Amino acid sequence: MSERVAASFQRSVVLLLAGLSVALATLAYFVEDGIARLVIAAASFFLLRRIWRATRRKRELGSRGFHAGHRSGNHWVYEELHHGEVVAIELPLAYVGRGEYEILIPGQSSWSSRVPAWARDRRAEIVERLGTVFKHSEMRSDD
Repeated sequence: MSERVAASFQRSVVLLLAGLSVALATLAYFVEDGIARLVIAAASFFLLRRIWRATRRKRELGSRGFHAGHRSGNHWVYEELHHGEVVAIELPLAYVGRGEYEILIPGQSSWSSRVPAWARDRRAEIVERLGTVFKHSEMRSDD
C-alpha cells in the first residue's frame, strides 16, 4: 500500500493550528478566573505542540522532499517523496545498550543490490541525510 502526501498538507496544518489558536485564545479571553486561564493556556500549548510534532514527518516530506526517518522495531525507515508518493528504505538497527542504537548501512559494493531503484546511485546523499539524525560514531557500514 502506498501513501500519498498532497501539496496542500502544510497549508492545512498551518490553518488548523491558526484556527485552533484563535479559538483557544477566545476561550481564555472570556474566562474570568485566573487559574482557569492558566489551565487553558497550558493545555493549549501542549495540544498545539502535540499537533506540530505529529505532523512533522509529512511537513518535512512536503517541504524538503525527504524525512530522515524514524525507528520501526529494529529498523530505521528513511523516506522520500517522489511525484507525491512516499517511498522508503528500511535499514537495520543494532542495539548497543542504554537505549542507544547503531544504524547498519550497506557498503558501497552492496548498496545497489539492497535498495530500491530510486536510491541506487544516491548512497552518499542518503547517508549524509541520515547524518542529521545519527552521529558518525552511530553509523556502521559493511565495507
